[in-house]
Amino acid sequence: MSNTLTAVAPVAYSAAKEVAAEPAGMMDAINMNFDDKGVAKGDTVKVPVAPTRAASDFTPSNATSTGTDATATTVDVTITKSRKVSWNITGEQLRSLENAEADNTWFAQLLKQGMRTLRNEAESDAWAAGLAGASRAYGTAGTTPFASDLSGLTNVRKILADNGSPMADLQLVVDTAAGLNLRNLGVYQNAYAAGSDAERRSGELLRQFGFQIRESAGVSTHTAGTAASATSDNTGYAIGSTSIALASAGTGTILATDVIAFAGDTNKHVVATGDADVSNGGTITLNNPGTRVTMSAATKAITMTATYTGNLAFERSAIVGIMRPPLMPANPTISQMMVSDGKGLTYLLLDIAQYGQRSLELHLAWGFKSVNGEFSAILLG
Repeated sequence: MSNTLTAVAPVAYSAAKEVAAEPAGMMDAINMNFDDKGVAKGDTVKVPVAPTRAASDFTPSNATSTGTDATATTVDVTITKSRKVSWNITGEQLRSLENAEADNTWFAQLLKQGMRTLRNEAESDAWAAGLAGASRAYGTAGTTPFASDLSGLTNVRKILADNGSPMADLQLVVDTAAGLNLRNLGVYQNAYAAGSDAERRSGELLRQFGFQIRESAGVSTHTAGTAASATSDNTGYAIGSTSIALASAGTGTILATDVIAFAGDTNKHVVATGDADVSNGGTITLNNPGTRVTMSAATKAITMTATYTGNLAFERSAIVGIMRPPLMPANPTISQMMVSDGKGLTYLLLDIAQYGQRSLELHLAWGFKSVNGEFSAILLG
């Protein structure tokens, strides 16, 4: 097997440490299972999930009691993508770079940009998975939160608390526009209000109301459906209902991840599955925990939230992810090396000997899933 990569290992290590990256708060905030074992696209990886625990009465005794058994569960997360960044160089081009003593610089720059490309794509997918499973929403579409206060943070915290979410490791992932508004608030800029000048000097967003606040370039916009004058049917629904039938009314579409409200209910629900034509009287599904108030046996007008930026508030256990290098069979013309970027990600680097040239590839496979959607909420922007 070729040993070409052995010579460039120090360069690869140095490039990995210096890899450029846009903010990637989602992958830092969710429950990740990093591993350097090869995995195939379409494979399912089981992620352990700790069970909830119930309290019991304490009774003094001359002997300690046996602890209550706890059975961990698992969640299946599928590797949905296996992506690569590739480049090549001919023998003549390589000699030219070597003569200019620029071959290592060329390699390092391409490696850094490859890591950046793959990480950003995975970050966007992690955000999309979290958004799709979120329970409810707060805020105004098209208006960046935190323009004047932290009320957006306290309101999404209330949503999580009402849903019964664990509150031990709360995360808030926002775009840089919301991050800018936060840093402009007096509670951050004024040492007397913040308690110290640490945030102003470092630029870091420290915990507020239990949330670790992170920025992400993966936070994007959801384009809302076009439904107008749509209503529920007149069946009536109990608290916790997730399947809502529609009357044959209105026009347009309700899409997955749309945010809607029903007449007489101020809650903004996130749609799990929508309806391509509301005029036909289909059915939509809401994410857990479903409706929060009883809907009487009468049609309820549906209010659509406009296109929005999906900042996410969640407990870490709400979203899980797997990122691994894919499996590459041994080949005498291919050298393989695992390269970690210092952020917990391990890539597979290939150097492929070809006819008069070398081809290099950087690989990464991943999958994300919202497993406890009721532990997450959208902060509209």
